[in-house]
Amino acid sequence: MKTTLFSTLCLAAILSSVSAADGPSVTLVTDPNAAPLETHAAKELTGLLTTLFDARVTIAKGNPPEGATRVIRLGAAQSAGALTADLGQQGHVVKSTPSGLVIAGNSPVATLWAVYEYGYANGMRYLTGGDFPPREKPAFTLDGFDIVRTPRHATRAWRVRANGPASQAAWTVADHEILLRQLAKLAFNAVILPGKDEPIAFEPIDVTGDIAGRSVFGGAKSFANPDLEGDPGAAEKWLAGIRDAAGALGLTSDPAPAAAATISLGQPQGGLLPQTAPVVLPAGDFAVEAAIVGDFNPELHYLSRAAWDDSVTPESALRDLATPICGEGVAETLALGFAAVAEVSALIEKADSAFAVPDPKMFMEHYAGAEPAPEWWAKGKELYGKAVGEMYRANTRARDGARPWILHHAKRYTFALHYLTAVEAARNAAIARAAKDDDAWAENLEAAVEAMHNALGIHSEVAADPSDRGAIALLNDFAYRPLLEALDELP
Repeated sequence: MKTTLFSTLCLAAILSSVSAADGPSVTLVTDPNAAPLETHAAKELTGLLTTLFDARVTIAKGNPPEGATRVIRLGAAQSAGALTADLGQQGHVVKSTPSGLVIAGNSPVATLWAVYEYGYANGMRYLTGGDFPPREKPAFTLDGFDIVRTPRHATRAWRVRANGPASQAAWTVADHEILLRQLAKLAFNAVILPGKDEPIAFEPIDVTGDIAGRSVFGGAKSFANPDLEGDPGAAEKWLAGIRDAAGALGLTSDPAPAAAATISLGQPQGGLLPQTAPVVLPAGDFAVEAAIVGDFNPELHYLSRAAWDDSVTPESALRDLATPICGEGVAETLALGFAAVAEVSALIEKADSAFAVPDPKMFMEHYAGAEPAPEWWAKGKELYGKAVGEMYRANTRARDGARPWILHHAKRYTFALHYLTAVEAARNAAIARAAKDDDAWAENLEAAVEAMHNALGIHSEVAADPSDRGAIALLNDFAYRPLLEALDELP
């Protein structure tokens, strides 16, 4: 047994060294006087080369060492004429030249975008929660690159939505730093902070006792933003921290241009159900906002690509997003699921635009009246059910790669399905109560409790950020606990 174990360990060591030797040796040439953003770009490029190609990267400042054969030149000072002034300050290139691959921009932040574009060209995809490398490692080459990019929209901003626990008001500065890093990879170049007249802080929500989705709170007694508690000047410090984090990535935090169009992803009032609608890219500057951020990676990806290339459509953007990280045929299945969600979103906006918008009465108002349930509730359940099915089909086809991203959508849509089931059961309980049918009253109220518990439990499995946790906290406060209290009041 000892001999076998020794042989196994030796074989593992040999395979490990062979694997390490397989990666290319790359010389990364940078400017000795590089700006901080270009230094950051060099670190990001080193990480991409390691992740994508298992490369061994040597950084040389100013000139490559004699005999270097795989050379990447980073930044304007190393562009060797590949950059031109007519590209403007935001223009950048990824170009193969006789002296090596040039990755550069006409400003330090544009050089950083060029690095991320190089990663994108090799299959790396940037989502709000993190990066996904391609399912199959690309072949390493420095030849054949001829990418030249100038933006169609000078300002591509992210607007921090801070209107309650299920928004970025619940995010710490550290949480914002993570999101801003991902938005920088999508070449967003501005962040718009809440104005002085906009309330930011919210009352902490008790998350003790009998609650659903308890695991997301990590044993805390209340849900709150620790960065906004205690100190009278906490809000200013919070805003300053986000501003500094943005500036370190080259994003401005000035007020949005007056003509900038606001694109609200999802329900404009911050509804808690996953909703989407076709995104129309405006002609000029734009600012994007969303409450539950993780629901909108396809839309953010589309905007990030179409802002530089007028040939990009939502359909082509989804294919370009999904295929490298999920495999062939997955994008088409995802599209069917997203289309079903768009259909139910339009249905909600037409029938009841305040449905599932955070409010103390948002759920129990459905238990207060005894009118028959509106027909669109059943249709909404059908459409969310269809979306769930398509997501799981896409997940099965993907097999590996970006399955966590697909599962996020699958379980968010399952949450919505259970939520509508709970609403329907609460209304049926109210109807039975009015008819003095105690058995049906109890049966439907118990069904509502179970469905809401299931909804929050499934959401908790994919709660990725404080907005998700805030939504779960709110629904415990406005739905699950009141349902339990109603159950206690049964005859």
